[in-house]
Amino acid sequence: MVPATGDVAPTPWRERQAALGDLRRRVAIQSSVGAADGVRARRILFALGEPPADLLDALDALDRFERAIVECDDPSVIEARRLNCLAILDRLAASGQPRASC
Repeated sequence: MVPATGDVAPTPWRERQAALGDLRRRVAIQSSVGAADGVRARRILFALGEPPADLLDALDALDRFERAIVECDDPSVIEARRLNCLAILDRLAASGQPRASC
């Protein structure tokens, strides 16, 4: 087995869950968009080592949520985008449960 580099290696399960929990908390209370926060959120997602489709779903949901804030969409639209983003983060957390080793 070839050792993975720090840039592409998936994080251990507990670190992954902690990172997703932190990102979920930030999305749950977010009311404005800052470049640094957006970069930090995307770094968390890329560091998780998710399959491409899951990663794209999460990035798309985060982008739509942040765009709704920036464009001053109706509060109900912003909240719907927030809930969608949280649902996708919850799905990522659930899909990353540790597996029993053989």
